[in-house]
Amino acid sequence: MKNSTIKDILMLGALAGVAYYVSRFYRQKKQKDREVRETLHFQLF
Repeated sequence: MKNSTIKDILMLGALAGVAYYVSRFYRQKKQKDREVRETLHFQLF
């Protein structure tokens, strides 16, 4: 019982860490795409 509880907590922590990392990476990628689009826009017009 105690062992499975520790395993559950570790799983939750791992999932939270992965979700946080993915959201951070996605946000940075989105921001970079926006910056690239703006520079392209400025170059074209």
